[in-house]
Amino acid sequence: MKIAVMTSWNDETGAAVHAKALVKAWIERGHKVTVFSFIKETCPECNFTGKDERYVIRCFGKNFIDPRPIFTSEFDIFVVEDLRTLPIEQLAQIFPLIRERARTVHIVHEDKIPEETWFYQFVWDKVIHLDERQHFLKDIYPDAVFIPFPCFPVRRGDKAESRKRLGLPRDKKIILNFCQRGYLPYLRYMCTDLMQTAVILFVISPGFELVEKEATPPWMIVREEEALSDERFDEYIFASDAVILHKYHDRFNRPVLSSVIFQVIGAGCPICIPRQSEYQALKDEVIHYNDTEHLCSTLNKLFEDETVARTVAEAAEVFARVRSAETIAELYIDVFTEILKER
Repeated sequence: MKIAVMTSWNDETGAAVHAKALVKAWIERGHKVTVFSFIKETCPECNFTGKDERYVIRCFGKNFIDPRPIFTSEFDIFVVEDLRTLPIEQLAQIFPLIRERARTVHIVHEDKIPEETWFYQFVWDKVIHLDERQHFLKDIYPDAVFIPFPCFPVRRGDKAESRKRLGLPRDKKIILNFCQRGYLPYLRYMCTDLMQTAVILFVISPGFELVEKEATPPWMIVREEEALSDERFDEYIFASDAVILHKYHDRFNRPVLSSVIFQVIGAGCPICIPRQSEYQALKDEVIHYNDTEHLCSTLNKLFEDETVARTVAEAAEVFARVRSAETIAELYIDVFTEILKER
């Protein structure tokens, strides 16, 4: 099958993470995929995470599209990820020509019915949503299909080697407090019971306002990092004994599914998230905390009792395998096959 995807790519957005998981799985299964994405120079606010693959063509900005790469590429399916972030007016102008040559699919990232009229000007062959809470789409698209967010592959790293490469202590438990992509610092003091045996590692963006970075206590490490590549991100996860992902609502007002969680969950490191958040799909696969006291108590149990960590890791691995990108990608191929039959 020949598939084109118009999306953010190799940046920190949820759409980019979602698209990458699917595209890699499609290519591994022999499908031909072309990705159309933002020209980097036109998106100074974007935090790009890596070098583009050979199948990526950057041909549009916030308010323009160069249509030539689109119309000189071969595809039977044209997929749009998160329409709101794309150059909508320009896409609308060439959309009729795209529909003449391919079936069109919109993967919706909205968390409520958009009030803007542009959302309704496109006629899609299929609309797909990735969160069951987007049930409102049925009012507009009765045949909309729910396909869950895919997980990155189950993978394991060498903790000692990752710590050596990152220059992190090898004799302490490391609690990673990830503070990029809209995630916030949470555990700002060390749990009393872990004072001698653990450190908190804050990974922040350059310029992030974290008062402690000017005078870090002995139990804290602060690392300023540009947008992390997948490989660099994995290195931090492999080096850690637990990771805190603290966020309540997404800054772009999207469904709080956390692309980061789906990227991390297969990497073998226990994930801690606030109980008050909206991560409804995750239960035993992650550690929920109510407040800092509860989180400290839970981390202490996690580090003292290997069975606790093992139980969480096993549940997370099962979830990652059930929601694997390979499995989810096949669900998309089934949808694509059906709409191609309708031509």
